[in-house]
Amino acid sequence: MWIRLLLARLVSEPPFANEEEGFSLLEVLVTILVITGFVLGALQASVLATLFRIQARDRQEAANWIQQDLELVRFHAYYGLTGNSSHCGQYGTRLRDHLVAQNFTGNDTVTIENRTYQISRRYDPANNTLRIEYTVQYAPSHPRFGSGGNNIVSRLTTEVLPHAAINNCQQ
Repeated sequence: MWIRLLLARLVSEPPFANEEEGFSLLEVLVTILVITGFVLGALQASVLATLFRIQARDRQEAANWIQQDLELVRFHAYYGLTGNSSHCGQYGTRLRDHLVAQNFTGNDTVTIENRTYQISRRYDPANNTLRIEYTVQYAPSHPRFGSGGNNIVSRLTTEVLPHAAINNCQQ
């Protein structure tokens, strides 16, 4: 008899007494889409952060190389030229010629941490100063080299005044 009561009760009552209980299929799908949107946004943000970190590292490596090269140029500007008052107004040209003779040529290919960069130096002498423009770009063998794209990593323009010009051309 108790089995009959149990069966009657199970058959007569629906599993949910109120039809508003639970989630509809539409609500579940919208929730899945919203969660997917948040996950994709977070993944895109992490990919962009990684890209910016790699680009910053490339720029920092280029800046370090330029700084080292510029220190060598300053060394040659200080010790490489002898003073002569008859050369006033020509020390920029003399420094450029001295640097070229010391193998500070206009273009170099350097490898930094197994990545290759093309370095170009442009010398522009003006009176007693030498203006140097550095451009660092990805070499064709670099993983981030893009054909037809902007491959410039860093640029720097500076002026160097030889020590001999300071000592011999004061007026």
